[in-house]
Amino acid sequence: MVAQEHFDKESLTGFVAELKTSGFSPVEGSALRRWRGPIHPAFKELTDAATMDIAIMPGWPFQPPALVVQGLNTNHSTLGGFVCLWQDGDFSLEWTTVAGLFSRIEEWCENVRLGWEGQDLGRDALLNFKDKYAYAAIFDLPALDIRKGSWGDCRASVKPYPVRVDILPGRRQAANELRAMWFHAGQLKSPPPRQLSEVFSSLPRSQCKGLEKALSERRNPRDLVASGGVDIILFCWEWNGRTDLLVMACKGTGETVEAIALQPGPNDEKTLILRAGPDAPELVKRKAVVLGAGALGGHTALTLAESGLGSIEIVDHDVLLPGNVVRHVAGHRQVGKRKVEAVRAVIADHAPWTKVSVYEKLAPVRTPDEVREIVMDADVIVDATGSETLAYSLAMVAESEEKALVSGALYRGGFVGRVQRQALPGDTPIHQRGDQSRYPSIPPGDESEEFAIPQLGCSAPVNNAPPSAVLACASTIVQVAVDTLVGRYEFPDEVIDVYRAIPEPPFNRLGRLSVAA
Repeated sequence: MVAQEHFDKESLTGFVAELKTSGFSPVEGSALRRWRGPIHPAFKELTDAATMDIAIMPGWPFQPPALVVQGLNTNHSTLGGFVCLWQDGDFSLEWTTVAGLFSRIEEWCENVRLGWEGQDLGRDALLNFKDKYAYAAIFDLPALDIRKGSWGDCRASVKPYPVRVDILPGRRQAANELRAMWFHAGQLKSPPPRQLSEVFSSLPRSQCKGLEKALSERRNPRDLVASGGVDIILFCWEWNGRTDLLVMACKGTGETVEAIALQPGPNDEKTLILRAGPDAPELVKRKAVVLGAGALGGHTALTLAESGLGSIEIVDHDVLLPGNVVRHVAGHRQVGKRKVEAVRAVIADHAPWTKVSVYEKLAPVRTPDEVREIVMDADVIVDATGSETLAYSLAMVAESEEKALVSGALYRGGFVGRVQRQALPGDTPIHQRGDQSRYPSIPPGDESEEFAIPQLGCSAPVNNAPPSAVLACASTIVQVAVDTLVGRYEFPDEVIDVYRAIPEPPFNRLGRLSVAA
């Protein structure tokens, strides 16, 4: 055993001793890494194998041993016999004793007998497939019009940098496109296929004939090329009331055709928004106006959109310059655009469900009428300009028009962040917050602390806040804005975070300030 491979030699020695007691012995040539012993009784109904192997993986005890059992035909197992007992990231450490390992085996076998009821197995179809690529196959599943128990054509193209396969509806049209076909097997009575032969055994006779004919027309043995026959196969089935699928690329011709699984990448809105968080169904009905599309405003606008916001208007008259990119949500490809357009492009790339509009005037917003024009149809106004005068102006209009306002800014070179809410009757209007016990003023610092020296000119000083402070403050702005939009109001009407201490109390300690209510 190579001690450097593992974190706890004593624990591993104890586990190996338990293996020996349970009848296991090292497999010849495995350097004590693989142990073979009597198969666990729970497997008796699932395989005729008399033995099973336990392979000790590098990283013990934080990596579980691998269990190999031949002859299984079920989910969570591969053709090579690997049995998937634990998910990646499992920190239970159940496997550090033989008793814990055997207990998990019994639970796994019981799940087999219950048909893996209620469990999502789509990801395992890829993991259990014999041969696979890391390439992603991108598709909009509803657009492909896949119908239960049927089959049909679609098309695909290969994008070289990075390599990915885009699957599109309709028949192959151009010479450089791939022919793709989908087959819906209905409700599966066996695990999803783990090699091409199992695809055929899972399909009804008519679909098998269609697939055989398409494969027979392949003329190029290489994978991911336009061959004449089918290049991409989408094997689909019903699971838990929805369509699941396995995407395969074809390789070879005639009787040598093989299938290689690709990483499925659905990109329909319903799938994408799953990661937007639990407030997305409510936020999709809401609109925010974000004033400021700089470092703080750009990250705020993007994160609001990523959280599921249905509509957003962005207000800023400035242009994105190369120096902005260090902290800005947009990269160098957007340099030269107005910041509102740069942020709109980033949102479209991350959160396509959000309708984005931009304020067309190229001058700063200054008058009450201009403010009213912008905010009248918004559910929340978000100020991320860092301008105290504009914050006061917005607060006055928001108060008169009964609009919710969230304003956030960084102070003292990014050492302190403050987010203010004006939405509930009990929230003191931002322009009237003079009570130091509830709303402590952040004392001004030395100008060299607040600003970096610009390379050219003096009319546009560079705020010195580090990117980490920008991200932290933008996150708090979004949390307070979402909290307001969904009507929870769990945050107080003023949140002050100290990212780095400054000499003046109460800002001389890190963390969130607790102020009198």
